Amino acid sequence: MASLPIFITAVANSSDDPAFPLMFTWSTHEAQVKEVLVIPDDEWLESHSIEPNVHDLDEQQLYEFGFEASDILAEWINEFDTDVIYGLDPELISQLVEATYDVKGLEPSFEVQGIHAWFEERDVNLNDAITEQGNHTPLHLMAPDELIIQLLNIAVEHELINPSDIPAVEQ
Repeated sequence: MASLPIFITAVANSSDDPAFPLMFTWSTHEAQVKEVLVIPDDEWLESHSIEPNVHDLDEQQLYEFGFEASDILAEWINEFDTDVIYGLDPELISQLVEATYDVKGLEPSFEVQGIHAWFEERDVNLNDAITEQGNHTPLHLMAPDELIIQLLNIAVEHELINPSDIPAVEQ
């Protein structure tokens, strides 16, 4: 059976002028949800700051609980055996992924495509599927881990992925 899709979301340093990531959240091929805070690189902080954000992430938290870009990239290299991952805002996520790779002088090994397109290619309207679940919170306002879990649940409900492949959402 084909591997499960990887869904990803990110929190940027600024909503008006995003330049680097504060947090990445993604699903794995085993349907686990991983979330990491990103320690800001000195290069990023030379020309950008961390603005107040909906997740209340600040620089101190990032340094205390975060991971260096190289650690995150090492994990992605081990986990992402695909050319494409899917995100709610592919342009923003691509920009943040590229910033993470750029700081280490590397190029991303995958591209980020829109999550709506992934569902549409499988004849599922994501907005309708969310409404059918009784969820009236816009996807972009959901907590990152809840968003990833919601996407996996919708994929299972619409038989796009096999529930037995996802222990976290088996009924």
